[in-house]
Amino acid sequence: MIQVLITEPEPGTTEGIRHVLLDADELDIVGFAQDGLEAAQMAIQTQPDVLIAHADLPAVNGYDVCKLVSLAAPKVACLLLVDDDMPDTTARAMQAGARAILSPDFTSQKLLDTITDCAQVKEIAASKEYQIVTDPEQMPITIGLISAKDGVGKTTLATNLGILFAQRFPDQVVLMDMYAQLGDVSVSLNLKPRGSLVDLATYADELDHDLVEGALATHKSTMRVLAGSTMPQPVPLDAISVPYIASLLGTLRRNYRFVFCDLPPVLWSGSLYILSRCQHLIVVANLFELTTIRDTANLVRMIVDGGHVTRKAIKLVVNRASPKDRFSVGDLQETVGIPVSFQIPNDIEAAVTAANKGEAFVLTQPKAPLSRSLGELADLLLQATEPMEQSDTDTPDWKAA
Repeated sequence: MIQVLITEPEPGTTEGIRHVLLDADELDIVGFAQDGLEAAQMAIQTQPDVLIAHADLPAVNGYDVCKLVSLAAPKVACLLLVDDDMPDTTARAMQAGARAILSPDFTSQKLLDTITDCAQVKEIAASKEYQIVTDPEQMPITIGLISAKDGVGKTTLATNLGILFAQRFPDQVVLMDMYAQLGDVSVSLNLKPRGSLVDLATYADELDHDLVEGALATHKSTMRVLAGSTMPQPVPLDAISVPYIASLLGTLRRNYRFVFCDLPPVLWSGSLYILSRCQHLIVVANLFELTTIRDTANLVRMIVDGGHVTRKAIKLVVNRASPKDRFSVGDLQETVGIPVSFQIPNDIEAAVTAANKGEAFVLTQPKAPLSRSLGELADLLLQATEPMEQSDTDTPDWKAA
């Protein structure tokens, strides 16, 4: 039942509207307001689905009524009755917060249709999207992982970090492998891809929830995984276009709270789009190769100076940190120009052994130093994600392990 409040500036002026609404079974008139002030007060008190207000009301005109109601009772849809539907009238009504306007020559059916359309806005409050945008704890977070070179352990970090999040937030985590040609996320987790980034690209113009969900594999941790490809094949980068990536990422963010992206060390329009949409971008490096340090500095410089990522979003992480490293954290920080956020200890044997078995070391060796360290990194990412009462200059207590 749609509840409607009507303004009646003079006796009998809404007689026609009253008869139309009384004859409609799905509508319920909750009251009649005599002037603009009363209309605003009654709308706030009774919270109808739709307020029908005349533009020319005594005390407070209809435009101001719409302004007051849209601020004090935003779930009440204001339908403004105007003397004409000229562009300036429409613009004024929109600026006042009216959901729709009707000129004097409206028909009964037009009135009913407009009321129904206005009332449907209230249904949005029951939607998943409304819950997401109004609850900070449900805000979707995109976390990207990238390195300047292959071989620094980035994919291993992406899979294990995603699983840690999935343990804390079951069925709310998805990992997207952005390696369209030789992605190995599925192999490292011993998963058989149901579909892939490449496969979905053929449906770019008709991508929807069912198509995307049908391509995801499910890890035992509940983390969903989108493989880069189901078989090694040459894939032109323009096949993974920005419109496609935008649609895919948007679909995933509507269905999962945390979207992890394992990004290749290749900058093209698709990867740059992902980078620009990351709340956290983990740049993975090591301290035992000068070329890695130099290339990491160049990577950060390109994406920051190019306006794709802010320095605040970047978390510079040293993987496989060891006292035997040829270079220091200070060397990396000075070269790259941003502080190191975290260090993960070197345990190649544990990490590689687990990956070769299609396992995650955070599951098989949860108490190992490597797993505990990654758990601390997950804690810091969550700390940076959770809504907190702090100034824009406050930052989480990132530390070196």
